[in-house]
Amino acid sequence: MTRQKKEIIKKIDDLEQWIEVDVELGCGFAPAGAYDETYREIDRLREELARLQHYASVEDMLYDTRGCENSGCPW
Repeated sequence: MTRQKKEIIKKIDDLEQWIEVDVELGCGFAPAGAYDETYREIDRLREELARLQHYASVEDMLYDTRGCENSGCPW
């Protein structure tokens, strides 16, 4: 995996973790739309990652089951 892909994955993980921590510390009382910008950034990063991995779309990347034959995936 290239460095650029690893950095994108790390950014996505960091943003998702930040949302989880904020929800946990705020007891779920964030105002409506508080995370909209963060989710848009996550979507943008996923689209870039899918493009770098030569997928036609983010959905194709997320639902790719290649390599799951021996890993115990339920599908």
